[in-house]
Amino acid sequence: MQYQEKEIRLGNPLFFWKHFDKEERVLFFNPLNKELIIGAKRLKTFAEGESLRNFLFVFSSRTFFQSIKDQKWAEFGNETIAFEYYFFERNGKQTLFYFHDPIEIENMELKDYHHSYEISTDDYEEWKTLFTKVSEEISAGNINKAVISREVKIECDTLVNAESILNNLLEKNPSSFVFAYYKKGKTFLGATPEILVQKEKDKIISYALAGTISRNHQNDEAQKSKFPNDRKNCYEHQIVVDFIVSAMKKFSSEVTVGETKILTLKNLHHLQTKVECKDNATLQEWVTRLHPTPALGGNPVHKALEILAGLEKHERGLYAAPLGIMDENGEGIFVAGIRSALVEGNTVFAYTGSGIVDKSECEDEYLETDNKLRTIIESL
Repeated sequence: MQYQEKEIRLGNPLFFWKHFDKEERVLFFNPLNKELIIGAKRLKTFAEGESLRNFLFVFSSRTFFQSIKDQKWAEFGNETIAFEYYFFERNGKQTLFYFHDPIEIENMELKDYHHSYEISTDDYEEWKTLFTKVSEEISAGNINKAVISREVKIECDTLVNAESILNNLLEKNPSSFVFAYYKKGKTFLGATPEILVQKEKDKIISYALAGTISRNHQNDEAQKSKFPNDRKNCYEHQIVVDFIVSAMKKFSSEVTVGETKILTLKNLHHLQTKVECKDNATLQEWVTRLHPTPALGGNPVHKALEILAGLEKHERGLYAAPLGIMDENGEGIFVAGIRSALVEGNTVFAYTGSGIVDKSECEDEYLETDNKLRTIIESL
């Protein structure tokens, strides 16, 4: 049996999300082709290597580290799932796909919530300790980069309204991949600029995204013009480029490195370089080959991960981990779950991180994580 389809017209795609408020569901907006996919009601879970044939879209996610200790992440990640219903929007056209029975989605009220909240985390001293220990590892020559992260607990006065947050993320971050995954009363959501890997037939595409400056709206263009020549940021960025190129050259003789450009977001500028190759391995194999790049973990990867696992007190879960959408041919895209948060009840656990290299300054890097945190804060 295959999916059937019918054209629909919703005033807001999130009406579809809200309709299934008791069901497991996923949302994924791709800014490259302005494509929005929302899936609802788990239909099938795929074993590793199982064919995706006849399943319109599948959602796949992995946790950052293989082992999970924190109970709030216990049932998230490391699955590939097809849903019974899909909402699909591209070029203004909306389509409902259904596996068994059609449904009617009503246009309803979608309130714009302004959450009152308090950030209950005071973690600068913890950050300073973490930064110092990582810097010592860099000075000793054990690693040349590590991406350290923070878990920031935000307490709201009322239950958090995920639809309102998603609406804000979609409106405020048109150049980012907006995602959400709801399961058993918890929602992991965010707006990430970072593509881990993309597959189009035999073409494999990845993007090095590392090196960051905050936007200065009084002097933004002048600051942006100096950015590509900033030695510290260029060094940090090149580590990621070299890693991706090296990984691709192990499996392909056709590797192309694009020009380094500036990716401008609402609050930040990033250095970005496209790297691609030709290879017939599956997209999920390439996720395994590339995750985590030094933009998310560090370099050398295994040593950096060992250090982070020993030093960070919080669980990363799906933060900075691969999540993506594939079609029945196994083509699709995986992004890194950054600029993200886990929502449960009236609590938001927001995640943010920064790459530490030689010449990094503790306070500057902490301020950078605060600026990255604004993606979630502004959506509340």
